[in-house]
Amino acid sequence: MAFKAWLGSDEPQECGDDDTYDFLVGGVLVVRHAQPGRWSQYYPPGAWQRIAAAPNHRPGEPVDRSIGPDFD
Repeated sequence: MAFKAWLGSDEPQECGDDDTYDFLVGGVLVVRHAQPGRWSQYYPPGAWQRIAAAPNHRPGEPVDRSIGPDFD
């Protein structure tokens, strides 16, 4: 698990190491999936609560395995 996104429910959406998240102007959250055939998802402010990411998974980038330990 590289990051989790809480999208209006108690259960977070778990995303993979190669998926990315970013914050656009106005607080829009975008989740881009690395898996072929999966569309990017855009969530306006109020449609998402929070993001929890491993320290080596920065916004807009996949997991950086060159820093930090391997997170599960």
